[in-house]
Amino acid sequence: MIRGIAATGMALVLSACGGGDSQVLGPKETSTTGGSNNSGWVAGVYKASANFKHLCEVPRTGRSAFTGITFPDKRGTRTNEKDFLRAWTNETYLWFDEVTDRSPAIDSQTPQDYFLLLKTNRTTNSGAPKDNFHFYEPTEDAEAWEAGISYDYGLRLKVYSTVPPRRYYIAYVEHNSPAAAAGVQRGDRILKIDSYDLVTDESDAGLNALNEGLFPSVLGAAHNFELQAVDGTLKTVTLQSAQVESSTVHQATVLETDTGSVGYMVFNSHVEKSQDEWVVAINQFKQAGVSDLILDLRYNGGGLLSIASLASYMIAGSNVQDKVFYEQIQNSKQARLEPFPFLDEGLYGLNKNVALPTLNLNRVYILTAESTCSASEAIINGLRGANVQVFLIGATTCGKPYGFYPEDNCGTTYYTIQLKGANAKGFGEYSDGFIPSTSDNGETLVKGCRVTDDLEHALGDRSEALLATALRYRDTGSCASAVTRSLQKTQGISGSGELLAPETRKILVLDRP
Repeated sequence: MIRGIAATGMALVLSACGGGDSQVLGPKETSTTGGSNNSGWVAGVYKASANFKHLCEVPRTGRSAFTGITFPDKRGTRTNEKDFLRAWTNETYLWFDEVTDRSPAIDSQTPQDYFLLLKTNRTTNSGAPKDNFHFYEPTEDAEAWEAGISYDYGLRLKVYSTVPPRRYYIAYVEHNSPAAAAGVQRGDRILKIDSYDLVTDESDAGLNALNEGLFPSVLGAAHNFELQAVDGTLKTVTLQSAQVESSTVHQATVLETDTGSVGYMVFNSHVEKSQDEWVVAINQFKQAGVSDLILDLRYNGGGLLSIASLASYMIAGSNVQDKVFYEQIQNSKQARLEPFPFLDEGLYGLNKNVALPTLNLNRVYILTAESTCSASEAIINGLRGANVQVFLIGATTCGKPYGFYPEDNCGTTYYTIQLKGANAKGFGEYSDGFIPSTSDNGETLVKGCRVTDDLEHALGDRSEALLATALRYRDTGSCASAVTRSLQKTQGISGSGELLAPETRKILVLDRP
């Protein structure tokens, strides 16, 4: 998915491509129950979504480049596509009875614009939108993400200010990527792209060029980046966009301490390939005899619930065997789903139907940030529900206790909230996130330490703030350290920042029942 930059109010406004921003609305048409028009639409009367599925205004032909599956599209109309979305929402959306029924027969309205209206407009007690996770993307982007493939330079951005002077930094670099080959490093600040000033430029030409440079629209596009390293030195690199295959287990290292070996894992995405990467890492940790695990989820926005479940089993093993990992709660029209267990056998790849290795730990230290979402939060909640002690080091997580079954139709993949989850103790109300705290209330407050992300040190460096604090907390139970007090002085990198990532990296995706 490409995220665009636009000049609005003299700032960079970031939004998902194709209208993924749930606040962008198409033409509105409201009615009362029983209203109709000459299209045959009657408000409150629904046919089954199966009657309209794969009926497309512009059918695709051939096969998916990622799955090899033949496209199921058939000739239909734009209204057919909207009829499908209307019926599917009424059948599966968690709050279906809070959606205003609208005619699908507005010819000028795209299916995507119509979809953005098919959600509740109610708010939470705090005044925030009740549903802030309603979006879509091209199916080819969804399939690429599921395969762990992106089209970019292999760098992930963290933004501290979108208002001039803008502050865009490198959060991490994918292994074996164009960015890695060019020497781009965590903590580098982007100053210019192709001579356009990212920090101050507000011209239309400048913003268009910066947008294309940050988020190239074609493979093989080359752009020059001027970067400032953590120590203040300047460097210029040329980056060419490529098909980048990420390692979801970005790092797995054994740290030797005076009180035993500690496994440290940076885990950045819950996709199918993650399972086998976890197996390799856990076997490495077992061979080293680790007595504790520090799991770095600060940049992990979510993904497959099945991966969260089997990862949790590989952490805790016998401590969670045969226990409930995730209770799935759907709307009143849907049959009750069986609770999701801690999976002890592989589902994918080389370890399909193979018993998974486990560390059999009864506690885990998890590093978090505002970009720790959904499936990552399910790990936290699921382990706590099974009485595994979880310590949080970092920032409050993003708060997404909801799940989706992505729905592909006519080349667009739609995400609408279809369930919420709870752990074995029945707790699932963490829409404001899990909060590192001095106390633990069994719900949103989790014992640990509040620490700001430290871009001045490499991930895995014992001096990096979150990791250093986790190691100290493990040894002493104290959060205070020289590292946390003297954070981020070289470039003035302060504040929490926001990791730029597609919406599909911030969700909980369910396997089909």
